[in-house]
Amino acid sequence: MPSDSNPNLQTLNKEAEALRLQEPERALELAREAERLAREQGDSKALAESLLNIGAACWRLERYSEGKQAISEAITIFTSHDDARGKSTAYQILGHLHREMNEMNDALLAHQESLKWAEAIGEKKSIANQLNNIATLYGMFADYTKALELLLKSLAVRQELVDRYGEASARNNIGLVYKLNHEYENALKEYQASLAIYESLNLKKEAAMVLGNLGSALERVSDFEKAFICHEKALNLYESINSLNGIATAKHNLAIVYERMGKRKDAIRLFQEALALGEQMKDKIIMANACLNLGKLYANQNLD
Repeated sequence: MPSDSNPNLQTLNKEAEALRLQEPERALELAREAERLAREQGDSKALAESLLNIGAACWRLERYSEGKQAISEAITIFTSHDDARGKSTAYQILGHLHREMNEMNDALLAHQESLKWAEAIGEKKSIANQLNNIATLYGMFADYTKALELLLKSLAVRQELVDRYGEASARNNIGLVYKLNHEYENALKEYQASLAIYESLNLKKEAAMVLGNLGSALERVSDFEKAFICHEKALNLYESINSLNGIATAKHNLAIVYERMGKRKDAIRLFQEALALGEQMKDKIIMANACLNLGKLYANQNLD
C-alpha cells in the first residue's frame, strides 16, 4: 500500500519528525507505532520514514547502536526505491551516530555519501548540513584549512536560507576549528554567536554542548572563573534533559578547571563521578580520560 493513501501513518511520521529534536522520547514512541503499522500494512515507504525518525530520536537519546540498526534498514529501503532524498537524510543521521561512537572514518564516509545524494537533487539545506559535518571531521583530523573552507561555505548557505539552527551549528564548528588552531579569540566569538542562537531556539542539548566548548576555550586564555560558570551551566542543562553522556562530560570539564585552579580534591571528586558515569554507560572514552586524569592527580601527594 503506498504511503500517501495512509493518513494515520503520515500523521505519525510527521509528528515524530517534528518532535525528534526537542522531545525525542515522545518522537521515538510515535515512530515505533508508525513502524509497527507500516510493517503490518506492507507500506515500505512509510516504514523507511519511521526508521529515519527512530534513528534520529535514538541519536538524541544516546541509544546509538539501536539508531544505527534502524538507519541501516532505512537505507536499504530508500535504495530499493531509488530515493535520493531519503538516502541523503539517512546517511546524515548515520554519520552522527558513527561520530558519537567515535567511529570517525565511518562518520566521514557516511556524511560524504549524504552530500553526494544531496547534490544530486540540488537540496541546498542538506548540502550545507553535510559541508558542516564533513568540515567538523576534517577539523578533528587536524586539516584546519580544509575544515574552515567547507564551514564558511556551509555558513553562507545557512544564512542565505535563513536557517538559524544550521547557522548555529556552523558557527559552533567554526569555533572548534579556530580553537584547535589556537585562535582562541576568534573561537570565543563564534561560540558566543552559536550559543545565542541555540538559546533563542530553546535547544538545551545544543546549548550545553556549546557552553562546554566555550568553557574549554576560556580555559585556554586562563579565564578560569568564566570557564567554570560555562561548564556549570552546561551541567545544569544536561541534568535537566537527563543526558548521562553530557553530565559526565560536564563533570569532567569542571574537574579540569578545578585542577587548573589548584583545587585538586574537588577535581578528584568530579573525575571520580565522571568515571562512575562512564562505567554505568560502558563508555570507554569517558572512562579512559577520567582514569588518566585521576592517575595524574593521585601521583601528586601534596593535596590541598
